[in-house]
Order: sequence, then structure tokens, then C-alpha cells
Amino acid sequence: MNHSIGGTVTGLEGRLVLQNNAGDDLQLSADGKFTFATTLVEGSDYKVSIRTQPLWQFCTVTKDTGKASADVSDVTVACSAAAAKVETLAGSGSPGAANGKGTAASFLLPYGIALTKDGGLLVGDWGNNLVRKISPEADVTTFAGNGNFATVDGNGTAASFVDLAGLTVDATDTAFVADAGGHRIRKITPTADVTTVAGNGTKTTTDGNGTAATFNTPVSVAVDAAGNLYVLEYGGGVVRKITPTGDVSTLAGSSPRGFADGTGTAAKFGRGYNIAIDASGNLYVADSENHRIRKITPTGVVTTLAGTGTPGATDGPGDSATFSDPRGVAVDAHGNVYVADFGSSLLRRITPAGVVSTLAGQKGITGGQDGIGAAATFAQPLGLTINAAGTLYVADTFGNVIRKVTPVRAP
Repeated sequence: MNHSIGGTVTGLEGRLVLQNNAGDDLQLSADGKFTFATTLVEGSDYKVSIRTQPLWQFCTVTKDTGKASADVSDVTVACSAAAAKVETLAGSGSPGAANGKGTAASFLLPYGIALTKDGGLLVGDWGNNLVRKISPEADVTTFAGNGNFATVDGNGTAASFVDLAGLTVDATDTAFVADAGGHRIRKITPTADVTTVAGNGTKTTTDGNGTAATFNTPVSVAVDAAGNLYVLEYGGGVVRKITPTGDVSTLAGSSPRGFADGTGTAAKFGRGYNIAIDASGNLYVADSENHRIRKITPTGVVTTLAGTGTPGATDGPGDSATFSDPRGVAVDAHGNVYVADFGSSLLRRITPAGVVSTLAGQKGITGGQDGIGAAATFAQPLGLTINAAGTLYVADTFGNVIRKVTPVRAP
């Protein structure tokens, strides 16, 4: 006779994979009862364990072992939110442009931040007008730019930018930079060759190909799996699309700036600072001026993901939660959206169900304190990125440091 093995899961937010006897996998995405597909011969041993748990959750199994003398239904899996451990990865906190290891290096108002293929980071060092590189061992070097405020293509430090802001890295390790004051989108190869992809320096919003198109203060850029670039304009209040062949079009938003959900140019945005993209091609905009996080589908349908429009730091469902000048945004592989809430100096999270929580920081208190959850402080962060393991990297802008935030079991 064969018997089934199952139980109940509670507190789950995201995707959980259980195993029985290190072989039979069962994927779960909601609370409730579960049963493994494979039954066991009567008297056989069973051992239920966690293979993968949701990012930013820790799950524990009880009544996980025994013998299948009858159908088993009392295995219990309890999941709870992880705590956020905040550490300083690089930067001394003092303004500067010094290269070095970890806290021996210095930055001046770091803004954009993106992962490289080797597990390191590229940082748009806004105040210094440089692109900095951080190795996996936290060695900081200057990758491109020389600090001059001019649009000059070239290799490495022979190139220059004008108010370098956000940046992104594609699957080939090629970087794309929002050259805000230069009103251009620039490309940087892995060997640090800098060229201009689109825009000609004219501060308007005009569609076209390559340098025939114009941008109005582009501040953030994201790239999809097909190599399309998406650009958020701070001045124009629109989101643009650049195809791999250089054709520039307006995906969503229109002038004058404002607030409206809708499709394409029927939608309106306020001044925004960052944009991020998920695996399905949906875009997320930190609509700072409107104190909201907006979502754009690949077909240009704009909705409000979270935020009422009233400044604040209230957690809860998206339609009642509040943000204060949110400026950084990142999204993980499971659809969780992370927000650097600049006005409150908080790190926030929005689940796929739209529920907002605070991961770390103290509302309205700025500082550079490392610690777990509310024991940590930030100094008005602007940039965010996240790796596959759920580790967040924060451009803690007015603290002039780069912070690392990892999920740990809550104390």
C-alpha cells in the first residue's frame, strides 16, 4: 500500500519549492494544503525540506520526518518576512573621487547603479561625472569619464559626460548611460569605449533615429532581453523606447507633466528619477513628483502600482500606502518591486500583490548607520539594483556611499 505525504503552508509570499527525500519537488505559491505527487510505500521514510524559498522570506518545516505508516497530512511549513541587514560596501562617506578598496574609496552623490556579469557593480557617480566600477571584492576604480562637463566620445577617461545620471547593463555587459545634462543616451562597451546611441544635445522630446531624436533631461535607462532601451525623461515627463537599430519613439506620457493613468500619450507622469524592467517587459517608474510607483506594460498601458499621491511612509495595500519622493526602483525575478524612498530615507518593498512594507531605515532620519531593519539609516538614496540571490545594492546618494542589503532571518 502507498501513502501520500502532505501538510499545510502559512505566511507564504512568493514561490516556495519543497522536496521530499531530496528528490520529489513541489512548487507552491500560496498558503494552504499541499500534497506531494509521488506516494511512498507503507513504512518508507519521508523527509520534507525546503529547496528554494521566496526572496525576502524564511520558511521553516516542522513534523518534517517520519515513516509513512498512513497518509501524512501534518507537515507544517511556516514562512515569515526576512529582515534587512544593511552594510556599507564602498565609500568613506566623505565626498571625493578616490579609488581604492571598500571604504577607502570615495564618491560624490552616486546615483545610477547596475550589476555587471562578474557580480560587480557600475555606479553613475553623478557629482563627479564619472562611471565607477566596483569589483566583487569591493575594489573601486574609474571606468569611464574624466570629470569634465562635456559630451566627448572616446575610451575610458578620454570620454566625458554632462550630469551623468542613471545607467543599466545588458546581457553582453554593455552599459547604457542616461547623460542627463547632455540630453543623450551613451553606450559603454566592456572595454570602456564610449559612444552616443541617441540624442543630439537639443533639450526637447522628438522621435527619430539615433542622433536625429532628442531627449529632455534623460535620467534613467533600462534594457530588455531583446536589447530595446527604455528612457525616463525628468524634464519631459515621458518614457521613450530605443530599438536596437536606433529608432526612438515615445512609449508613454505626454507634456505638460501631470498625473493620469491611461495608454500611451494619454498617461501623464510628474518628474521621475528611475525606471526598472521585469522579466515580462513591464516597466516600473519612480514617479517622484506624484509620490507614486507606476507600472507600464509593453504595450504602453500605465497604471498606479502603489502610492496615494500624498507624501508619507505608510505601509499596507498599494492603494492606501504612501511614499515620499520615491526615486530609486528595482524589480526581482519574482515580481517584487523595491523602492528607495528618498524623502523618508527608507528602503521599501512592494509584493506582486501590491502590498508595501518597509525593509530598512528610519522614517525621516538620515545617516549612515549599518544594522538590521530600523536600526540602519540611509541618507536620501537615489539608486537601487538587485541580484538573483535577493541582495540589494543601494546608491546612498547624500551619504556618498554604496550600501549592501541582504535578507537575514529576523531576530
